Amino acid sequence: MKHAEAQGAVLARMAESRAELIAAHIADEPLRVTRAPRIPRALPATTTRPVPWFLRTPNAELIALALVGIAILGVRRTVQTAVGAGLSASTHRAFSDVLNALRE
Repeated sequence: MKHAEAQGAVLARMAESRAELIAAHIADEPLRVTRAPRIPRALPATTTRPVPWFLRTPNAELIALALVGIAILGVRRTVQTAVGAGLSASTHRAFSDVLNALRE
């Protein structure tokens, strides 16, 4: 019964402090915070310098990931990891297609 008594005491103290906080909040009536008016900013001037071709491709993230992988793991481990992941995904897709065809 020790735990139940301790829990009851804690809950009673929580109820008391909650009531005190609510009473203090109502008594103080906090001020409303208003936002400062938004000042429109001018857009930054666009650069006329052409962007490298690999940043314009839809696979820019994959290229960046490959470069980081090469920098961290080295060429051999990066190629092994990429080929392993690609083979795993393609075999999974092939088997799921076969199993889905058998189910139908």
